[in-house]
Amino acid sequence: MRRAGFVIAIAAAAVLCASRPAVSAPVKQLSMQDLCLRLKAEIKEFGWNINPCDGIKWTEASTSVNGYPLVYAEFGDPKSSNTTLVLSMVHGDEITPLYIGFELIKWLEHNIASLKGARVVVAPLINPDSLFARPRTRVNARGVDCNRNFSTRDWHAKALKLWKTRFRSDKRRFPGNAPDSEPETIFQKGLIEKFQPQKILSIHAPLNFTDYDGPNNLALARFPREYVRECLKLRRHLRAISGGFFTGSLGNYAGQERGIPTITLELPTADPRKARVYWAKFRTGIRTMFEFKVPNYALLMKGNVRKGS
Repeated sequence: MRRAGFVIAIAAAAVLCASRPAVSAPVKQLSMQDLCLRLKAEIKEFGWNINPCDGIKWTEASTSVNGYPLVYAEFGDPKSSNTTLVLSMVHGDEITPLYIGFELIKWLEHNIASLKGARVVVAPLINPDSLFARPRTRVNARGVDCNRNFSTRDWHAKALKLWKTRFRSDKRRFPGNAPDSEPETIFQKGLIEKFQPQKILSIHAPLNFTDYDGPNNLALARFPREYVRECLKLRRHLRAISGGFFTGSLGNYAGQERGIPTITLELPTADPRKARVYWAKFRTGIRTMFEFKVPNYALLMKGNVRKGS
């Protein structure tokens, strides 16, 4: 296992420290062994025949509020210009994405060479504290929804106002008192900054559709035409729809504002008994996403690729 300490979190937090309150240190920083033991107990309860730590080369990036390691695994050529970032288990009461994340890692260990030069980075357990809570929760250990805590441009104007009005102060959807206040949010942003993915796949449940956030024909003033065209081609390949976006969400932050095509796979249920069925059903589409090559937006903006008119 490789250790990266707090490198990713520090890189993301450095830009944000002036705009968010300090995050208190966890009561105890737990080890990867602690995380694996707890995961094995959870997985036994779900009846899954998988070992989340057997032979996997984890990198520890930071820690959760309760001190559990926040980890990811890398596959493929580090120099590849076709990188996909996969994020799952953002909400601990959505069980089936956890299975998909771990099965995907095992599959990549044996099949990455067949993906035609693609690189894949998988963080299968974004929010361990919520998974280990009793009862399991959508929010993290401080009661914040980590998919409403990203520092989108509209956060200060809308996040808390919408939470109080549209969501009637629902505790399950609390965006936090400030953007980027949670280590799980900073962890995700750090991965985006470190790996500069061309695509992001986020796995949730149980809404049973595939959502697309990213450049579209309404955004041609901001993004090159051929880049938008290829992003929309990916959307069509995956039969994704645009289901709207939320203040402080990953789709808003990465897809709408940064132009990284962000696909949210909403599995049909959170029932752990259905997890194997969902893996069999969706793995071909996931592979399609890995293989699809979206132009490098950073290079386009530098003029290394001709921009659309």
